[in-house]
Amino acid sequence: MKNLKSVVDFFTLSEFSSLTSIEGLAKRHHKKWSENYAKWSYESTKQKLLSAYWTRVVPVHIFTLFCIGLTACFFFVFRQQKITESLIVISIAAVIVYFSLWLWVYKPVYMNEFVPLLNNAIETLSGAYLKELDDVKKAQYSSITIVLIHIVTNKLAGLIGQNGYKFSKEEMARLYGISERSFHDALNAVLNADWKESTRMNTEMADAFRKAGHYFSATGNMKAVSLLSDIQADLLVSKKPPAI
Repeated sequence: MKNLKSVVDFFTLSEFSSLTSIEGLAKRHHKKWSENYAKWSYESTKQKLLSAYWTRVVPVHIFTLFCIGLTACFFFVFRQQKITESLIVISIAAVIVYFSLWLWVYKPVYMNEFVPLLNNAIETLSGAYLKELDDVKKAQYSSITIVLIHIVTNKLAGLIGQNGYKFSKEEMARLYGISERSFHDALNAVLNADWKESTRMNTEMADAFRKAGHYFSATGNMKAVSLLSDIQADLLVSKKPPAI
């Protein structure tokens, strides 16, 4: 049934007229492109998806319909004496169908459904991200706490790829207004379990996890709390880099 639904969605272009589908599409592709480009933005994701509609979705859709129609027509043509004339008629019909689809299907879906819904999805995703940045800045957390919040948030958003954390200390310094050196040490501590063992540092690490936990609990994000606990167990108990 799932495969049948996918086929129906493909032919009806319903994926491009549903807010839920478009949000999922934006998340998946933003994750993919963020893994390849460290400073990839949501606006860039939007532009790529808008372009892909005309350069990939429409050509594949019309080509599939053309192949199905051509296959059906061949059964009719092979029974006719005037094959050349029939092929000319088929070609003319294909051109008419293409422009009809462009005028009555592809363009209306793009202008009336896909573009406004994609704008809404991108604003929602980027707005949530910017709110997280603003909240963290106002709280004036330590660099380790910020790194924990940032890693957990981006992991749950699907922005951390299989090759590890993609944001550099320079990028985080720009986002949060704290020195690169502070983020260098904090990232090294959290991602590589690399810090000088001391009572002060152990206390600072424990305090960072406590404050990050309070932050996520206050927002009701229990998935983040659970992931943070896993990271804490890896770093403070097992003394190993977290599995993220």
